[in-house]
Amino acid sequence: MKKNAAVLLYPGCIFFEIALAVETLGKSCHVGYFTPDATDHCASNGAVIRASGSYSDLAQLEVDCVLIPGGDPGSIIPDGLANECLKSAHARGALLAGICAGDLVLASTGLLKGVRATHNYTLEYASEEAVAFTQRYWEGIIFERADLVRDGRIITAQPWAYAAFAAAVAQELGVGAHAATDY
Repeated sequence: MKKNAAVLLYPGCIFFEIALAVETLGKSCHVGYFTPDATDHCASNGAVIRASGSYSDLAQLEVDCVLIPGGDPGSIIPDGLANECLKSAHARGALLAGICAGDLVLASTGLLKGVRATHNYTLEYASEEAVAFTQRYWEGIIFERADLVRDGRIITAQPWAYAAFAAAVAQELGVGAHAATDY
């Protein structure tokens, strides 16, 4: 039986960061795309991605994995738009996998408290303003300066680690760790 993977899309997200993971999972998983209001998504590369449903729909589904790309999540974090669907997926045992600002989306839900995680909102990668603005979201995480961190059913990754991210997600789902490099 195929596993179910969900991609959390939002205005300002960067599809490239999760594209290899989606390509890898597409070989052996059903991949659905979810937007805040179930409208189709215009990706950062100009492609239009047909939405499978809304974040509220995703909160009701059994999924094995949720991929959260980076970009500018300012359209969903202030109002907590993704909180319910991510907390629901996590409570049901789904793998939550964030990359770049996707890590910030996860942190904003509170799901990273007490979890080993990485992010690029440090002074070596972000402005003082960005570091100060996001600091409250990182409270309680166990920060690791690494390209990718796995802690239980949560993966966090730096944006440049998209190939390792794809391989780690595939491995966690049991669809083959080498699948991300089979091209």
